[in-house]
Amino acid sequence: DSIPTLMLTGQVSRPRLKGELAVRQLGFQETNVLSIFQSVTKYAVQLKEAKDIKLCLEQAFFLACEGRPGPVLIDIPDDLQRAEVDPQNLVGFEEPKGSIDGQLLDSNIRLLLKKLSNAKRPVVVLGGGLKTPFVGPSLLRCLDKMGAPVLLSWAAVDLLPSEHPLRVGTFGVYGSRAGNLTVQNADLVITLGTRLSQNLTGGILESFARDAEIVMVDVDAAEMNKFDGRGIKVGLRIQARLTDALACLSTQLESFVPPSLADWQTKILHWRQILPKDLSPLAENHIQCLDANEFIVCLSRVLPESMKIFLDTGGNLTWACNELSPKLDQQVYSAWNHTPMGYSLPAAIGAAFANPGQTITCLIGDGGLMICMAELATVVKYQLPIKIFLFNNHSHGIQKQTLETWLGGRKVGVDPSSGVAFPASWTRLAEAFDIAVCTIDNEAMMQSQLTELYAAKGPVFVNVEINPEQKLYPVLKFGQPLEFQLPELKNVNISDEMIVSPFSPLGKNTGNTGQGW
Repeated sequence: DSIPTLMLTGQVSRPRLKGELAVRQLGFQETNVLSIFQSVTKYAVQLKEAKDIKLCLEQAFFLACEGRPGPVLIDIPDDLQRAEVDPQNLVGFEEPKGSIDGQLLDSNIRLLLKKLSNAKRPVVVLGGGLKTPFVGPSLLRCLDKMGAPVLLSWAAVDLLPSEHPLRVGTFGVYGSRAGNLTVQNADLVITLGTRLSQNLTGGILESFARDAEIVMVDVDAAEMNKFDGRGIKVGLRIQARLTDALACLSTQLESFVPPSLADWQTKILHWRQILPKDLSPLAENHIQCLDANEFIVCLSRVLPESMKIFLDTGGNLTWACNELSPKLDQQVYSAWNHTPMGYSLPAAIGAAFANPGQTITCLIGDGGLMICMAELATVVKYQLPIKIFLFNNHSHGIQKQTLETWLGGRKVGVDPSSGVAFPASWTRLAEAFDIAVCTIDNEAMMQSQLTELYAAKGPVFVNVEINPEQKLYPVLKFGQPLEFQLPELKNVNISDEMIVSPFSPLGKNTGNTGQGW
């Protein structure tokens, strides 16, 4: 997720390191952390001599923030942790002299704007790289002057207010239908700080934005080069930090005349109006429950300004990213790329400590809370003002949906009937931790309940009863381009809505507009 983080790990004393010995460990609790973490860090080193500590620390700090940010690690043997050093006499790290090729950046941005001027159906895609580091209000000024519709990766869902006239929404495997139709019909796709993961492009790369020229702006050249020979052709690659690229873009936009895109905007508005909301029928013979999408819509209305919102993974992440309507100063966080279950509550705790007295919102599923429920004690001990919303669908919803879609509904380990064990009552569990508790399970009452709990001080545990049969819809159908999502539409022929030629599974575009494609 490109977050600069310094990890300090403790290690056994140097005489107890196994070195080249063919054993699993020599010292008690010895673990070769370098071999474990080198593939997922920018810099990982084991301290060999006490005199090198300043060099290692300064190099680690530099590399964590240089270029594409990321984690760094220093492994410190126990005997060196106890060593005496004189900081004034230690050798430090000299940062390499680097400079931005301003002429190349200026030329590339000029070419980007020329392509935008000539486009009839352009779209700008925002990614998480615009938040690492955060680029600030210059982004909105640039987008307004460019005048093109804007699509959001999940990591960028809070970068454009929901009421902004250029905002289309999310796109991708679990993205919005209107967003997918927009990117698939575009003739120019300009990406800012997104690596275009497979969750955005779908599995068939040749089908993604197949009539569009793609311009990528990213600090990491490897992320732009990875598509070579794999189905997506990147026409223009601009390697730069997004802060530098936007500064250059902002200057050139002063004299830029945006293209007339009225027809394109009208078409996108048409898609947003005709495409249905994909709601699931309420479960029979079950306790009263809510539609997750409707709950997120209501929560968006109630959330105070400047709220920090932490999302976990699975259903709560998907529903929130598609239905949340962020206000200008609200910030949305998640572990976007690995999406581990149990992330959002510990992350919300970190945010509460970093922002004393500020209310924090945390969304988490019942499966995710099973992994980190002990952190409820931390919330209580420090009386952290976190509103914890448990999306309680009594199952591992995304896994259950996968089994129903592909394995004939043969469920194993996805709900209580197939082997998952949950607390008999989440509310009683929260009460045992001495947290204020409420349950939301009635659509008519949820707005008043949400307003009341945000007026309350301190932590609140909210059991949100979600429809156990709620699907994560829309979702891309396997083996199909982005525009073909489940559930299949009965009243809208997507083929008729496409401006570009339908995609053939054989890898060739075809003029066939029938359902067979």
